[in-house]
Order: sequence, then C-alpha cells, then structure tokens
Amino acid sequence: MIAPKMPSNEAERLAALHDYDLLDTLPEQQYDAITRVASEICGMPISVISLIDSDRQWFKSAQGLNAKETPREHAFCAHAILQPDEIMVVNDSAQDERFHDNPLVTGIPNIGFYTGVPLVNENGLPLGTLCVMDTKPNKLTPEQQVTLKALASQVVAYFELHRKNRELASRKLELERLNQELERFAYVAAHDLKSPCNSLIMLSEALNEVYGQILDEEGKEMIAMLAMSATTLTGLVDGILQHTREVNMEMKKEYFSFSSLAEELKRVLHIPPGFCFTYDAPEQDLFAPRHALLQVMLNLCVNAIKYNDKKEGTLHIAAKDEGSYYYFEVADNGAGIPESKFEKIFELYATLGTQDRDNKRGYGIGLSTVKRLIEKLGGEISVKSEIGKGSTFYFTIPK
Repeated sequence: MIAPKMPSNEAERLAALHDYDLLDTLPEQQYDAITRVASEICGMPISVISLIDSDRQWFKSAQGLNAKETPREHAFCAHAILQPDEIMVVNDSAQDERFHDNPLVTGIPNIGFYTGVPLVNENGLPLGTLCVMDTKPNKLTPEQQVTLKALASQVVAYFELHRKNRELASRKLELERLNQELERFAYVAAHDLKSPCNSLIMLSEALNEVYGQILDEEGKEMIAMLAMSATTLTGLVDGILQHTREVNMEMKKEYFSFSSLAEELKRVLHIPPGFCFTYDAPEQDLFAPRHALLQVMLNLCVNAIKYNDKKEGTLHIAAKDEGSYYYFEVADNGAGIPESKFEKIFELYATLGTQDRDNKRGYGIGLSTVKRLIEKLGGEISVKSEIGKGSTFYFTIPK
C-alpha cells in the first residue's frame, strides 16, 4: 500500500475545510439525495461525500457504507485530492500498487472499483470528493463521469451555501448584541441626562424669580430660552427612555377581550372635552401580548389626540380576526398626513414639523417605537390619510 502524500497547500486547505464547519455535523437530506442519485446513475452499491481532515476522512453522506470515517492513510479520496482538476479512476484496485493491500480493499467494504471527483471550493482548494465504489472491478461510461462531475459541483454549491448561512447567522447575532448594547447605552445616557436637565429648569425658574425684577428684557428672554431648551431636552430624554423601555418589554401572551383593552385605554387616555372615543368589536377575544398591544394603542391614540386640530375630535379603534392575524385600526378626524410622509413618520426622530394642541413640537420617537414593537411582534403597520379629514393607522399581529 502506498500512503497518500500531503498537498503542498495542506495548511491552507485544512483552514478552508474547517472554515466550512461541516465536519462531524448531522446528516442532511440534500447531501443524502446526491449520494443516492450518484449510486443509481452510476450503478454502484456505494457512494460517498468524503471530507479529508488532517488524519482522517469523514463522510458527510454515505450510501451502502456504515462507517462514518476511516484513517486518512487508507483513504482513496486522500489520493484523489492531490490532483484537484482531474477525476480519479481505479478500475481494479487489486491490480493497483497503491491499493492492492489496502485494508479497505482486503477487508470491509472490499473496494474493487473507485471513481472520485474532487470537491474544489471557489479558491481552488480540494476539501474532499464525491466518489462511487463497487466491491468488484468495474468502470463508468463517459456520460456517467460527466454526471458525477455535475453532482460534485452541486455538493460544492451546498457547501458554499452552508458557509454563507453560518456567516449570516453569526453576523445577525453580533448585530443583535451591538443593538442591545446601544440600547442599554441610550437608556443609561438618557437616564443620567435627565437629572441635570431638571436642574437647569429649576435654576432658570429660580433666576427668574430672584432676579427677574432687575433684569432687562434681553436678560429675561435669555432665561426663558434656557428654560425652553432644558424643557425640550427633558422631553427628548423622556422619549428615549420610553423608546428603550417599550422596545425591550416582555412579550408574554395572554387571553383577554378587546373591550377590556379599549376600556383600559379609555381610563388612561387624557381625552379633552369635546372629543369622542369609540370602539368596535367588543366581543372580540384576543390571545396576544396584552401590555405591548396596549402600549401600541396608547401611543397611536395619544398622537391622534395631540395632533387633532378640530374642536370636536373623534377617535375610533377596532379589531377583527383575520385568520392567522389579528387586524387593528386607530382612526381620527385630525389634520391628516401628506402621502409623501407616510414612510418618514415611522423613522426615529422624524417629525412633520407641526405643533400639537399645546403648541409643542414632537420628537419623532412615538411612531418609531410603535413600528418597532409591532415588527417585534411579527406584524406590520401602515397608514392612510386625507389632509383636513383625518388619518387611520392599520396594523396586524400574528395569532
């Protein structure tokens, strides 16, 4: 028996093989399908997808063979990868000086015939082979060899897909980790900023009270600007804290009726005089994260009230069962939203530049939080609106 030599680029080849993270993985249907087809097309009882590790050959898939691996020095495939651009054919292993006394020839599985196609990655590195074997001397037709090469190309394509999916999963975990760290930082930073902001407000009030009578108009205006800036910053900080808390809230599902949710909204909302709050589907039962849904509804309803320019405002909410989804609406008769802004309003810190009923400007946090909460629940949100007549927000939550 002649043991296989080591490829000149063995270190690079092994690094590539391990990068695919295929060794010692569980069986997978797509690989088993290829070895089954290879056996049937080539008329061979044994077919294998073999990966050549540092000291063994390991079988990702095998038909007609019970072993999961063999020593590398016994592997026909370890010879095959030495010429990655060629198909290796051994018509009669008993007559081949490399294999005539090989344990895989003289013992189980009694290899009498072997043909292997190297599995070469996009960098030209052979990872293993797709091979077919018989227990007696045999041969393949040229057409069978062409088909075996095509199947080997498909195996390599599956390897690349496996590697890319693994990389994407790793990147997703890293992005989730970075996002969690960023949200924690935002929460801590906003929390730490709130105290000096409140101090600035109190200081400006004290300055105005103590020195207001001796300051000129310009001085009074500067104190007022200081108080207004501190108040604005405090509102922004509160918005960041609310955004972080709500996006990270627990999504525990429970049974409840839509009417109980609507009545709770009615209790916590500050509904101005002249406003009418109504709801449909009082008998609709829900199984959903109640607290998250309440927060979504509350944010939408608060916005509907704050930016309603009518003396007699209307606010209407509804729910219905849509098969695999619950479907919700929040409608008002307010100023409306330009169609060109339908997507922008859901961006963080994006505002329309309009003032609310108390002549204050928003911070562009509420609707962004709503969108993220709904998407975290697996749903979607959209809006329809007509200037001067009102807006309706539609969103879904999977059942």
